[in-house]
Amino acid sequence: MFDCLCSDVYALQQQLLLLLRERETYKQLLRCRDELAQQLLDLLQDLLDSFPESSARPRLSKALLRLSRSSGLHPTCFTLTGMEKVGEQVAGGAFGDIWKGLVGGQNVSVKIMRLFKSEENFGREAAIWRQLSHPNVLPFFGLYYLERRLCLVSPWMENGHVLQFLRNAPPDTDRVSLMLDVATGLEYLHSKRVVHGDLKGMNILVTPSRRACVADFGLSSIVDAMTLKFTHSTVSARGGTSRYMAPELISATESSAMHFKSDVFAFACVCYEMLTGKPPYFDIPNDMAVILMVPQGLRPKRPETIAADDSLWLLLEKCWEAKREDRPTVPQIIQQLVGPTIGAQFSQATIDWDETFSAKCRRSLQAWPLLPSVAAIEREIFGDGTHS
Repeated sequence: MFDCLCSDVYALQQQLLLLLRERETYKQLLRCRDELAQQLLDLLQDLLDSFPESSARPRLSKALLRLSRSSGLHPTCFTLTGMEKVGEQVAGGAFGDIWKGLVGGQNVSVKIMRLFKSEENFGREAAIWRQLSHPNVLPFFGLYYLERRLCLVSPWMENGHVLQFLRNAPPDTDRVSLMLDVATGLEYLHSKRVVHGDLKGMNILVTPSRRACVADFGLSSIVDAMTLKFTHSTVSARGGTSRYMAPELISATESSAMHFKSDVFAFACVCYEMLTGKPPYFDIPNDMAVILMVPQGLRPKRPETIAADDSLWLLLEKCWEAKREDRPTVPQIIQQLVGPTIGAQFSQATIDWDETFSAKCRRSLQAWPLLPSVAAIEREIFGDGTHS
């Protein structure tokens, strides 16, 4: 459909950003459907791939996410071919079932959408996940349609999630450095304006080199510089795991419930799990009781094996402050973890998955001989008329 040349990809990105800043143009873009929506989604994704360090990524990512949600489509390059399931189901959760699979001779993890869940949830997760690249963040390989069911494909982690790993690990395993891995992954997410939204032990996987990486972005949100606002009903509908939720997410006393600092609260709950092998509030079996009591000040109990003045425990307590502005930022958490009193060690800089495999799933915009001009995009969105 687009028939205009644009030799300067960067100029195209800048011109597209100007369109996205115009409210009416943005609204029209989000009304695009079918072939035009697909072309725009592919263009947005290719721009994101071409400029991985661009300051425009949050705005482009958010536009891609919103258009994907409104159109029910996703960028073409997300879709994989030639995958097969291996063995039996490995695990199941609220959003899907986990299987082992093979793609191009490589073991992969396959998250198969439950039939009663809309594909919008998975499309959203894929759109956010696809933009991320960090050693402490599980990479996204692509989407696959298996027996008419949508699947999310990522690297296979033989060590499982961090709780499984620690359950079978020697008692002297360096748990604090694993916590540092999680914090480093979370710092990266926040630097990309991504709020995870569902941090818990089962969503932290352990790589072959025994590094922790953050996974499962089904509840994640991309926020802009003004911080995206959510109503209480939106947060409730999105779900989340109650035992890891900050007080403001439960009581919705603040309009912007989903926030980087709610991830900080959940991070401390994950650290508690890693220290004790038990979920937060394990002595309270009723989830509803936990939901009612957390806004009233309930917090995980300090294990008897940890002193009240222990530096790590004091850090966790700070992360559990009732007011989110009183909680530390993730960079501040990292600074304390690597400080002399706690002494966490950064893991060796290794990549635990085949980046060439991931690259094969991507197309380079710069290799395209034809690119749409912004004028062509405007004509496609608005027709032959003009807009104000």
